[in-house]
Amino acid sequence: MQHFYFVEKPANVRKSMKVIGYTHSLVPSRKLVKSETVHIHLTESALSLYLALSESNRKILRRAQKEAYQVFIYKEPSEENLRAFQQFYNNFAKRKKLESISKSQMEAIMLLNNQGALWLSEIRSICGQTLCYRLDIVHAKKAMSYYVATCHSQTTLDYLKRPIRYANHFLLWHNLLHLKEQGFVLYDMGRLMDDQNIREFKLSFGGQVVNVYSGYIAHSKISALLLGVQKWRK
Repeated sequence: MQHFYFVEKPANVRKSMKVIGYTHSLVPSRKLVKSETVHIHLTESALSLYLALSESNRKILRRAQKEAYQVFIYKEPSEENLRAFQQFYNNFAKRKKLESISKSQMEAIMLLNNQGALWLSEIRSICGQTLCYRLDIVHAKKAMSYYVATCHSQTTLDYLKRPIRYANHFLLWHNLLHLKEQGFVLYDMGRLMDDQNIREFKLSFGGQVVNVYSGYIAHSKISALLLGVQKWRK
């Protein structure tokens, strides 16, 4: 199967491919699922990116600057790094009543990692407790938010409750600046959800709301049948 990420014009599909996968393509297609995302153009100056933030977000980041965070970026995460992330995320998902990262989904994550298409970032408190993880897909100097998980403030000591509130904002802002320094041109915030809190969080980082298209296109009847069975099973 051939898979394309963030394409801006019709992809050059190999004739031998029976199934073509697309993630956040900008090319409209009735065969793919349409959704909204936010694109942050990292070619803008750091000052322009900062001024594009919402006022409340700038206020949070100013407060976060006073916290003694430790940030770790794994450009080539090890299997141990990713297993630790999976465990952290699944605890988060259970608490939030979200779908956990299953064995098959973890296999897909490992495959992406083997292709050099993942960046994992982690933020810890001054005492070394992990507060937040972010897992991004990276391809052709573009990045997209893939998974995000934060720890539970109710299970931590009182003096860590404020750092936890700011951790996700701080880590994402840190990552945007780091990606910019590394020559990346675009950050895709991931699909805009119906959840108002998540939607507001993503919109608070500025950027442009755009329509994107994702899914699979079968180029044979057998492949189409197999895709239909897979969708039915889900």
